[in-house]
Amino acid sequence: MDPLTKNQIADAFDGAGDLVVPDMARIDWSAHDYLGWVHPSGHIGYMLLVSPLTGDLRGVVLGRSKRSSDALRYQMCSLCHHVHRMDETAMFTLTVKGSRGRHLLGNVACKNLDCSLRIRNLVNPQSYMAETLYLEAKVWRMQKTLYRWLERANRL
Repeated sequence: MDPLTKNQIADAFDGAGDLVVPDMARIDWSAHDYLGWVHPSGHIGYMLLVSPLTGDLRGVVLGRSKRSSDALRYQMCSLCHHVHRMDETAMFTLTVKGSRGRHLLGNVACKNLDCSLRIRNLVNPQSYMAETLYLEAKVWRMQKTLYRWLERANRL
């Protein structure tokens, strides 16, 4: 991604009420295919990406619910395919645009929406299932899954 300003990010979200923008100085823009972060309250996720259809900057607000269990389980992120302990993933949902909130689409993803960093091995811990796929293929797979999800929700 190209570096963005706070105003550009806020404009991409079309007036999302409680938008909390991350610290721009700490973002390594070259390591992000999309920018994802979580609201400090923990129940909302934000995703910022360039639409593959129009080239415009798109902001998507996601509902977030943590997944927890007493049993030791593992869960795979549907975007980056990183295998985590179950408490390191979350269910992210978004409403289908035009459904008046009646239809939701969800995906299990890394709880901090840091998939771009995970496929580049910039975040610890490492996956519990090592993958030998090269970086460009991982990026393509992640973007394809993300775009398909957002397109089904009429968000691109």
